[in-house]
Amino acid sequence: MSSTPPRVLVAVPAYNEEATIDKVVSRVRESMPDFDLLVVNDGSRDNTRRILENLGVVTATHLCNLGYARAIQTAIKYALACDYDLLITLDADGQHHPEQVLALYDESISRGWDVLIGSRYVGTKDYSHSPLGRRMGMQLFSLLVKLASGQRIYDTSSGLKVMRRNVFEPLAQSLFVDFHAEAIVYLIRLGYRVGEYPITAAERTHGQSMYSFLSHLKYPLKTSVLVLLGLIEANLRRRRN
Repeated sequence: MSSTPPRVLVAVPAYNEEATIDKVVSRVRESMPDFDLLVVNDGSRDNTRRILENLGVVTATHLCNLGYARAIQTAIKYALACDYDLLITLDADGQHHPEQVLALYDESISRGWDVLIGSRYVGTKDYSHSPLGRRMGMQLFSLLVKLASGQRIYDTSSGLKVMRRNVFEPLAQSLFVDFHAEAIVYLIRLGYRVGEYPITAAERTHGQSMYSFLSHLKYPLKTSVLVLLGLIEANLRRRRN
């Protein structure tokens, strides 16, 4: 058995995160000095690009905003092309604590998870501290994943994940819109082991969340459709293979 440590890439998708990106990069570098770092600048229109240049961060830049799913897939394709063994993703808005990532990483290695999700809810099974709209959405999305995959995932929208190399190719080739519940259903239905590990998260203090009042009405419908598409895509892939 090889004693060579796995090559690990930490990827941070960023869109207009000038208020937080420098602190996130600094905390990632300090807490995970042995891992490589990639920031995917998803067409930011503020000073995010300039800050990244000053920080000397390896950056993949989209010329326009392509959305979260495309940013994650850019990171996956980069990890695949550069022969990384694991990919860790976390958000650029400061809500994730990079200092918690090593525990998530150790759990992923020791338990052999193909994807391990940093979960705000798996420890308590309690959504009551979230705003009403988000609480109802998270409960619905968790139920949808259970119905479509047979497995309960409590935090389907977490951007903090550890992914093994064996999921890079199937994730890179599929056209995800959201990269949350749909991707989870897709992977579980393909037979990959997806788990959760408890984390805490800070409240967003800068920038604008992707979730607005209107999104609380549209997002559940969109997610329901995407989960169905993820299920269909997984079944088609299994038949092709």
